[in-house]
Amino acid sequence: MRTTRTGAFGVPVTAQAGSVAYADTPTRLAFLRKVYTLFSGAMVTWMGTTLLVTFNEGLLKSALNLMGGGFLGFILLMGAMFLLLRMTASAGTAASLLGLGLFGVLEGFLTAPLVYIALCQGNTLAIEALNNGVLVPDTLSMGTGIVTQAFALTCAVFGGLSFYALTTKRDFLWLRGALYMGFFALMAIAVLSYFGIGSGLVSGWGFPLAFVVLMGGFVLYDTQNIMKRYPPNMAATAAATLLIDFVLMFQYILMLFMRRD
Repeated sequence: MRTTRTGAFGVPVTAQAGSVAYADTPTRLAFLRKVYTLFSGAMVTWMGTTLLVTFNEGLLKSALNLMGGGFLGFILLMGAMFLLLRMTASAGTAASLLGLGLFGVLEGFLTAPLVYIALCQGNTLAIEALNNGVLVPDTLSMGTGIVTQAFALTCAVFGGLSFYALTTKRDFLWLRGALYMGFFALMAIAVLSYFGIGSGLVSGWGFPLAFVVLMGGFVLYDTQNIMKRYPPNMAATAAATLLIDFVLMFQYILMLFMRRD
């Protein structure tokens, strides 16, 4: 017997009679270890790609071009992300791992331009070069520690919420509808701002703060959704789901840090 459910951001999840929620304790623990092992590997891939692209002028320009494709480019990026997430749900272990790895690489490409801009804080030469359309990653300085602080805070918040979701008796699955409504509302604001409508809402600190709070809710929901509804063969999809939550939370915490002054 199978019923189709959806995980984070519309990723399809096939809940089976043999899902991990109905397995014995050793099986559930083994699934949990596999999910977080794959998640750690995807994190390393994401961080490595982000650093590589940030400090490589050619790759950084490619990332900016990738993100600067306008609305059509945004649709193509979303399509690519969806296809890679579908790969993580493939029955073959190799295909699912490949999909997870490529998803981490794509997330790294999308994160690198934001990290570059953050590292430009206080670096006059890099800021002037960026304004002139020239990228000089070799002049970046880690002196401000803004990226490190944002990453450390994301790890603390994400880790704390994940632990709470796994150990509490409270059920957060009821949050699903509210979370998706909030997500699409914020995305609508972002899209409208792209066309010059309500751009002041996005440029302030309120928008990234709202997204951070929203992603905190998704961490609670997705962590429990994974353990209660995912079958044992969906560990790669579960890891990709958690990676989405972490990366988005990091990006918007970093934006908050960049706007705190």
